[in-house]
Amino acid sequence: LAAFEIKVRKCGKRREKKSFSFFHSPSVSTNLEEDALKEDLKFYFMNPCEKYRARRQIPWKLGLQILKIVMVTTQLILFGLSNQLVVSFKEENTVAFKHLFLKGYSGVDEDDYSCSVYTQQDVYDSIFFAINQYCQLKNISLGTLGYEQDEDDVSGLQICKQQYKKDTMLPSNDTLSIDVTIETGTREHLAPFSIGGPTEDVCTFSWLIQVEISFQLKGIDLQTVHVRELPDCYAFQNTITFNNRAHSGKVKIYFDSDADIQECKDWHISGSIQKNTQYILVFDGFVIVSCFASLILCTRSIILALKLQKVSITSTNVMFVMLIVWSL
Repeated sequence: LAAFEIKVRKCGKRREKKSFSFFHSPSVSTNLEEDALKEDLKFYFMNPCEKYRARRQIPWKLGLQILKIVMVTTQLILFGLSNQLVVSFKEENTVAFKHLFLKGYSGVDEDDYSCSVYTQQDVYDSIFFAINQYCQLKNISLGTLGYEQDEDDVSGLQICKQQYKKDTMLPSNDTLSIDVTIETGTREHLAPFSIGGPTEDVCTFSWLIQVEISFQLKGIDLQTVHVRELPDCYAFQNTITFNNRAHSGKVKIYFDSDADIQECKDWHISGSIQKNTQYILVFDGFVIVSCFASLILCTRSIILALKLQKVSITSTNVMFVMLIVWSL
């Protein structure tokens, strides 16, 4: 029995030595890898100033982001100023059109309509006033306006009249006979009209629903030149509506103007505007390059984060396996 006990103790000592020599060197290397991983994780979550203090790494990405913010903000300011000029040009032209084509316009809209008339003669006066003003536009307008097709072509104006097909009203006898079918007639006027024009233009106001005068004008916004930008070309679709739907003795006059920005087909500008336009194009190019560089740096940062995540998961799994082995 004594000899058997001595043999068992010797085998146990051999097994103990063998296990210690097997795990000793990997534990040292694992500790070094663990320290390196901790340092990498700590460095990854540092802010740019801490990274510069730790490894003297220049924060290129931070500087690029600041530069990009400044450049994009400058672009937004320039865009806002340009858009403000567009809005003001449209609004000022709408006001100018109302003064040009609405007879007796006071400068302030009465309600949701621009103005109103109360007699038949006033309706005729207002219609022919708008037609004559359109035909004399080049001589009376202060703006850079022209007709739709040609500088001297006044054929773009149209008059559309809507009325009931037939009616007979005798209010004194409380008598009414009406056909509610609406007839629509459109006519293009090629020459100036005067008050008391052709007989076919005379309206029967008991039948009349509305008269609509529509025409298109074109203009050029030159105020953009003062802010070192290329001028814009506009197309204004204007509509004057004489609304008599209520037949209340009051004809409401509406003026609607829709502006559409169009590309100037043929332009030549001399002076400093060309150089400034080139500077703006160069500036836009720098913005594109900085955004592209920022995209590359952000992509690189994401790739590094994924690699670090992969290494962390692998190291954690290895350490977990080793802890299980040690516990056996």
